[in-house]
Amino acid sequence: MTNRFDRSIRFFGKAGQEILSACRVAIVGVGGLGTHVVQQLAYLGVGEISLVDSEELDESNLNRYIGARHDDPIPGTPKVNIGARIIEGVDPVIRVKKIQNSLVSQEAYEAVIGSDCVFGCLDSEGARLVLNELCSTYARPYIDLASDILPGNPPSYGGRVFINWNGEGCIFCFGILDRDEAQRELEDPEARKNREAIYGIDRAELNEIGPSVVSINGVVASLGVTEFMLGVTGIRSPKQYLMYRGHMGRLTEPDGPPAPDCYYCKGIRGLGSAADVEKYIRAGVGHYLR
Repeated sequence: MTNRFDRSIRFFGKAGQEILSACRVAIVGVGGLGTHVVQQLAYLGVGEISLVDSEELDESNLNRYIGARHDDPIPGTPKVNIGARIIEGVDPVIRVKKIQNSLVSQEAYEAVIGSDCVFGCLDSEGARLVLNELCSTYARPYIDLASDILPGNPPSYGGRVFINWNGEGCIFCFGILDRDEAQRELEDPEARKNREAIYGIDRAELNEIGPSVVSINGVVASLGVTEFMLGVTGIRSPKQYLMYRGHMGRLTEPDGPPAPDCYYCKGIRGLGSAADVEKYIRAGVGHYLR
């Protein structure tokens, strides 16, 4: 082991660094949050990083994507390539797997199942539900990150980190997931077509997006990576739920137990292939999830 990790080892020890070097992490969503996570995991010396994202860089991403360059072709620059370039620039020894595809695809599923820990940096509630189910089914620690800015006078802004480390609660039973939106996004293509014909297309599907800035994303990503690092190296168990209220200058731990008898935590956790999470692939919903 080189001296490059000397200052980290002074914190969590040589054994902790060896654990990180052997760790395989999947990052689903290599965007405003995900690129921060990529960079920090690379500096920590995580041994293998799988990058899952189907999209290409857009001009509106240039205000907050770590590693995006002014001369990156738009269109034509896959987001997974930006993530891989970050890692290569930090430490070329790290193994990188690029999956330029939806989460709901066989190769993305395999990357998540083959990992030791999963970061979800997603905009889609449907994709969050699928990733939550996939991680529960295969008992993979899942770190879900989200940032938000609500316009107003003054605006409110911040984000959250939710960690399902060992099956003691998930984004579903804690009520964090927008279940109605997830259900709409996971409709089969025929049902979606019928709903759109009757009610029109949802605003979210018309690409109407809210504000997002690099520093707020950085705070949320750093909180998530820090909890991951503490848990993996054995310094302490990760905090389950952290809420960053930037407009108030506060970091809180919301109270309240999860809903009992959660299907994802109690019903299918650890069942593996028997839970048939592949049903989403067969239904062909991946095209609608971002």
